[in-house]
Amino acid sequence: MESLFTFPVALPIIGRRAGLVLAFLLFTAAAEAGHAGGHCRPAEAPGAFPADFPRPLDAEWGFRLGGWGGGENGPAPARPPAIFVHGNGQDASDWDEPGQSVRARFRAAGYRGQELWALSYNGQGGGPLTACRTDNARNVPDLAAFLQAVLAYTGAMRVDVVAHSLGVTLTRATLRAHPALVGRVGAFVAIAGPNHGTPLCAGLAGRQVSCDELAPGSPFLRVLNGPGGEGEALPGIRTLVVASADGSDPFYPGPWSRSPYLKGAGLLPLPRVGHDGLRLSEAAVTGYLAFLAGSP
Repeated sequence: MESLFTFPVALPIIGRRAGLVLAFLLFTAAAEAGHAGGHCRPAEAPGAFPADFPRPLDAEWGFRLGGWGGGENGPAPARPPAIFVHGNGQDASDWDEPGQSVRARFRAAGYRGQELWALSYNGQGGGPLTACRTDNARNVPDLAAFLQAVLAYTGAMRVDVVAHSLGVTLTRATLRAHPALVGRVGAFVAIAGPNHGTPLCAGLAGRQVSCDELAPGSPFLRVLNGPGGEGEALPGIRTLVVASADGSDPFYPGPWSRSPYLKGAGLLPLPRVGHDGLRLSEAAVTGYLAFLAGSP
């Protein structure tokens, strides 16, 4: 189960790895005393790309960015390639898990290899007990470089982006920092993103990596969203928010269930679905596949 940050208090976690997550959260304060709120150097993530794909270097760590994508040679893709952006503490394998692979479901829907790509933006993830956490700002250069590399390699005019959790605000921050990319993104699926913060970060600014950005009302979020929310859904990019309909996502409990919402975006609200299920469930994938099929 992906985590936006580390938190040293028992919380209601929903998902098949709940026991591991709870143990990790309780262990965090002591185990990460040598790291700045969970931020550490990750292992280099594997890269499963065509041999001639120019893998950018990670701007923070210097190793080549990992992930997967590409495949069949041929003309430019018939549709905008989909680029998948994972959440904090994970990597591109999040989108190709055995038995619940989003990549496989896109292939079944007709996407070819050249139309499917995923980035590991902070090295190799390892689940809640081993992963190094990060934040948005450190990874903006890497996502920008990857978007540009896929556009150049495939010859596509535009790409679509499917992002989960921290990947949502990372994508939004990247487009804000690189406005030339805004016209190259056709559609954006924003799954369970901390667009208006999470109460789990309250009081942890300066102590836990990403909480400087994701505490409710943070300067990062105020700038990202803009006064009155005019920066939430960018003009020219079709945007769909996938979020819990009933507070089942533990990162946005109770009245915070609307935190992932973006002004001006479409909404796919799903009941009784937790944080990972909003990315992986049949209803979620069917919904955002249908949304992308409407991309011009």
